[in-house]
Amino acid sequence: MKLLLKYRYSIIVLAVLLPRIAWFLLLGGDLPLPQRDQGLYISMTGRIAEGEGLSYSREMGWLRSNMTTESVFLNNFCMDPEYLFGIVPVETPTASIEPGYPLLLASLFMITGPCTGAVFLLNSIFALIGAWAVWKLASENWGEKQALLAALIWSFYPYYIYYSAYAMTDMIHISMLPLIMLLTLRSASKTRAGFTSGLASGILFLIRSTAIFLVPLQLAWLFFKRKWRTALLVVTGFVLCCIPWILRNQLVLGSPVIMPTKGSLNLWMRNNPSMLAIEGISIPGFIEDGINRRDLLEYPPMDGLDTELARSVLLMDRAKEFIFANPLLFSYLTLVRSGLFLTPFGGTLENMTAKMAGILIYLPMLFIAAAEAFRRRRDGRIILLVCFFIIYLGLHSLAHGGVRYRLPVDTILIVLTSLAIGRWAGWGEREKASEQSESLEKVEE
Repeated sequence: MKLLLKYRYSIIVLAVLLPRIAWFLLLGGDLPLPQRDQGLYISMTGRIAEGEGLSYSREMGWLRSNMTTESVFLNNFCMDPEYLFGIVPVETPTASIEPGYPLLLASLFMITGPCTGAVFLLNSIFALIGAWAVWKLASENWGEKQALLAALIWSFYPYYIYYSAYAMTDMIHISMLPLIMLLTLRSASKTRAGFTSGLASGILFLIRSTAIFLVPLQLAWLFFKRKWRTALLVVTGFVLCCIPWILRNQLVLGSPVIMPTKGSLNLWMRNNPSMLAIEGISIPGFIEDGINRRDLLEYPPMDGLDTELARSVLLMDRAKEFIFANPLLFSYLTLVRSGLFLTPFGGTLENMTAKMAGILIYLPMLFIAAAEAFRRRRDGRIILLVCFFIIYLGLHSLAHGGVRYRLPVDTILIVLTSLAIGRWAGWGEREKASEQSESLEKVEE
């Protein structure tokens, strides 16, 4: 074990890169299927690299309109080629999605050209950051042996290898979370880490807007630790990241938009029984029969509403009205989604290999991690990690319609499983020392 720890960084780098290079070669340099929204991200990235800014081309609007043949339901808001998703005018600046990923990929496109290798390279860079963050997270809090094990499991985790090939935000999102966890734990003892913690959350927010809900958790952790100044630095770091995005939207859209406007469409669609039926999610008869305000399920007429913001606001209002009019349906869908996200089967990974990975790898980790979290329930650091997991489970369950991927916070299951294995193997020296240190701090206070 000492030899492994001596060359830990080289081992982690190889563990990250080798399976991803093999995956790239297995795909023959192509992007994986199903396609999902990869085409949208690549198209927008290309326009940024060409100086067109964050916008959709007229060709993309035409393509999406003509490809929508699944149902009359989808055609209702995809039939106009001048508006993507029925909301966003083509050839105009948009705030429909977060700017971070297209900007990062566009910076590589400017060097390499528009090739799939740039996608793999960007995702692999962030995979290295994520593995390093997992290592530091575990080593600074529980011990180097557990940390090496956690970093290796994270690097070889089949789901994370799979998403490292997607031209979407998933791999970066997955990789940034352990970094934010690391910095949040650090901020309790190092004031400067508060600013970098907020900065990291701000960067992730510009890549995946759900990160905005991490900031209250970070602040709650620091308030519990009575670190008021550090909490202020978290907010400062986060706000500084968001200011350019808000100012840009004020200048080009006439409003300081902070959350992506496409979120209104997602909220409306993901609680619409017609859309859920397309994704294979059925509603029990007693709930289906009691649905109120069915008129809100119809895509609203957009006559006279030319701007992205006006259309988004109208759709958001309808989504909220429908949810409040149908609390039983919404509660049922939330519970079903919670259960589905915790199962070993993800909607994106539908082949037998993926299912076996879920049964043989994910499911044992889930049970081991749950048991280890319960055993360490008095450890504030573990409570914080569990809160990260619960927040993501709640957010995805409330707003997401189908199980398209594993929860990004499977990292927490990996860390807890590594701690359990370390405890079984007698690697508890750092943990004992940390507990003694916390006890001394309480006595001094």
